[in-house]
Amino acid sequence: MINVTPMKPSNLSMAGFRMSFKQPKLLSYLLLFLIGYCLPVQSQAAYQAHQIEAVYIFRIANFIQWTNKPLESPLTFCGESFDPVVQTLIKISTDKRIQDRNVNIKTSGEDTANQCDIYIANKNTKPSELQAMAENILTISGKKNFTHERGMIELRQVDGKVKPIINLDNLENTSFKISSQLLRISIIEGGNNK
Repeated sequence: MINVTPMKPSNLSMAGFRMSFKQPKLLSYLLLFLIGYCLPVQSQAAYQAHQIEAVYIFRIANFIQWTNKPLESPLTFCGESFDPVVQTLIKISTDKRIQDRNVNIKTSGEDTANQCDIYIANKNTKPSELQAMAENILTISGKKNFTHERGMIELRQVDGKVKPIINLDNLENTSFKISSQLLRISIIEGGNNK
């Protein structure tokens, strides 16, 4: 909700109004996500692809609601320790919170995978591994055609920009919800879009 407060005549800005936001944290996450979304890949060239992917994954997590997860429990990302996306995510998530939850990153094999909220797949992840994961785990990757291999969200380059691709068929029976803001800026596959 936006409150608009008239300013005193001596302090008038060009617009003549001062705005304050009731939910500055949510607004700032949305703004950061949209700014990153709008930057062309050429502008992002100062960063490597795995760094950009890690930032997108971290930002996207702000737009997922786990309905059956206690609020005091941490948000857990999982992936392979050799994956540079996971290594970057470890660096950028240190001492950060998502939706007022602590952030944990677990690395290693299949034993860890079912303890995740978000699983970061890599180019070696097989569709059978994704299928074996619990329904409450969001799977995400920059792997080409990931959503056609049972992945839920693919980070794809479209017209020189990174764009989330969400496959609704792969999200059936999940225990989490994706916000309408994320759906609005994504390419949707599956569901009624077959």
